[in-house]
Amino acid sequence: MLEGTSMKSARQVRIPCFLRPILILLIIGGLAATAGEKAKKLKIEEGMKDINGTQLYYKTMGEGMPIVILHGGPGLDHSYFLPQMEELARHYKLIFFDQRASGKSSNVVDTTAITMNNFVEDVEGIRKAFKLKKMNLFGHSWGGLVAMFYAVKYPNNLNSLVLVNSTPASSGWRNASFVLMARRTLPEDSVAQANLVQTEGFRKRSPKAMSEFFKILFRSTFYNRMYADSLTLSLDTSFTTKSRLMQYLNKDTTLLNYDVFRKLSVVHCPTLIIGSTYDMVAPEANDRLHQSIAGSTLVVLDSCGHFPFVEAPRRFFSTIEGFLKKAVR
Repeated sequence: MLEGTSMKSARQVRIPCFLRPILILLIIGGLAATAGEKAKKLKIEEGMKDINGTQLYYKTMGEGMPIVILHGGPGLDHSYFLPQMEELARHYKLIFFDQRASGKSSNVVDTTAITMNNFVEDVEGIRKAFKLKKMNLFGHSWGGLVAMFYAVKYPNNLNSLVLVNSTPASSGWRNASFVLMARRTLPEDSVAQANLVQTEGFRKRSPKAMSEFFKILFRSTFYNRMYADSLTLSLDTSFTTKSRLMQYLNKDTTLLNYDVFRKLSVVHCPTLIIGSTYDMVAPEANDRLHQSIAGSTLVVLDSCGHFPFVEAPRRFFSTIEGFLKKAVR
């Protein structure tokens, strides 16, 4: 109760029953308007750019210091970062792009061009296309591995590096991650996948069925499994074709047996490594990554899995913004 307000006067403040639905609508409408106004403040641009012999779809969001965002997969696209990453776009200009033969990017790609080296050159092409002298590079999962390969090849083109739940820097640790992910798959997940595979939608590889399939698959990567349904997966009808193209990465000898830990000694830009206690990436892999990049910062988020921007957004974004404010001028 407010000081100086009697119990009697407080009781006299009543809203007639017939006005309550109207008031609720006004409140909801007001909240919606506020959210809408907040969303309108984000400057968004999208389109296609000719990069390294193919067409890559891009979307920029926000204003300020630019950050190039590399999504995971391979074969997914930038959409799973949204809407959560809009929070980071309140203070920075995020440059998303769908990697070659992924998402809205062209699937007119020669199969011999599906190599890690070309994924790296695509990142360099994006840097040049957006006229970035030195780049702030953010990579999640598979995107983190691409970012590491880029950092080894172009260390002088980096202003900062953020590696989030990255695929490990060696094929040995990567394979161990796959094993752990499989172990965490519960019987009900296997049953749900088996039932989905029998549906007409899955047989036709409909975007809805494929999205559901991956949400079931990713349940084992979440500390709190219910968050898997909050993961945005905007797959389109070209997903199956593009997934077949991604299979050619299995022929890239660069990825069959790799170890870039020692090569990362050439990276001298401020680097943030984010891991999670429930990620399928072993803590030892992140520890060694931290040791391999001089001066890097390692933050491990407790009670969180592979998608921290979905499962622990407040801790995740405060960690990134704190790092950037301190390390990047």
